[in-house]
Amino acid sequence: MKNSENEIIKVITGKSYYQIVVGRNIVQKAFEEIFEEYKGYKIAIITDSNVERIYGSKILQKLDKKDQVFILPFKAGEESKNRKTKEELEDRLFELGFGRDTLIIALGGGVTGDLAGFIAATYMRGVPFIQIPTTLLSQVDSSIGGKVGIDHPSGKNLIGAFYPPEKVYIDIDFLITLPKEEVINGMAEIIKAAIINDPELFSYLESNIGRAINLEKKFIDNVIISSLKIKANVVETDEKESGLRKILNFGHTIGHSIEILSNFEIPHGSAVGMGMAVETLISEKIGILKSEEKERIFQLLKKSKLLEKPFKAPADEIIKKTILDKKTRKGIVEYSLIKGIGNALYGIKVEHGVVKESLLEAGIS
Repeated sequence: MKNSENEIIKVITGKSYYQIVVGRNIVQKAFEEIFEEYKGYKIAIITDSNVERIYGSKILQKLDKKDQVFILPFKAGEESKNRKTKEELEDRLFELGFGRDTLIIALGGGVTGDLAGFIAATYMRGVPFIQIPTTLLSQVDSSIGGKVGIDHPSGKNLIGAFYPPEKVYIDIDFLITLPKEEVINGMAEIIKAAIINDPELFSYLESNIGRAINLEKKFIDNVIISSLKIKANVVETDEKESGLRKILNFGHTIGHSIEILSNFEIPHGSAVGMGMAVETLISEKIGILKSEEKERIFQLLKKSKLLEKPFKAPADEIIKKTILDKKTRKGIVEYSLIKGIGNALYGIKVEHGVVKESLLEAGIS
């Protein structure tokens, strides 16, 4: 992708259609398009305190004192993705006189997108919203697909809705401000996309993941666009996660448990990386994945540095948390596993003993 060009990825489902615009230095143009398309709307830009600190003044300058645009910040961090923060932001919208003619812009990472999107889904029984993700993780995963929601003490994303955005603007230049740890965090979802659906992307990552993590343009642009196309295709096939879309949960059943048990000190990407390691071992132990493919996956996860965060918890505690996960049916956890690189299965029931063995072998229990 050249700097002068934008990549347009379309997401078409039964009841929705939206575009993902991918490019560099496109934020100002994005706001110009938004203001033109939503003339007469009151616009709420929901963002977290970190993004506001870095971009708030720049955004206000670009807005040129538009009196119908308000920035509504909240405290950064997963711990803010809850009913209390949602209520506080909704109260602020009412105080400022937002009505049916409201547009919500989610400017930030995955927490911001999920929270702002859920507010949009329920405020006045639904108002339009636009995603402008600023982290690699949110750009390749949470900003597309229409899943919005908040956490509950019992687990992640247990309260929410399917509510697709009107549009998604992905400005890859946002990544320049990220610490390397955040880039590595986002690489988990790119690796996941390759493992479940794209052996060619997996091979590309084996050779070039270091260059992608270093944000070398050709390499990071390529892996972002490739993984976006994978998710868009899966979402188009199964918008509401009744079947195929469940393959996107690979690594997340164990990963979400790790996040919660660490009190979110283990970031999502690292937790999913560990989850992919464990669920790869499970796939091998139940006889659907060859050992040589397991080794390739482990080597790539090691190259990505996703397995470097120290974490240990009793296997029984991790398994207990998986039972509270929203992927559980009739009290039985359904895993998304792999029978080959690029070939995923979903709805697999696994004996607790196999899960325990895999957690032990991965060094997590």
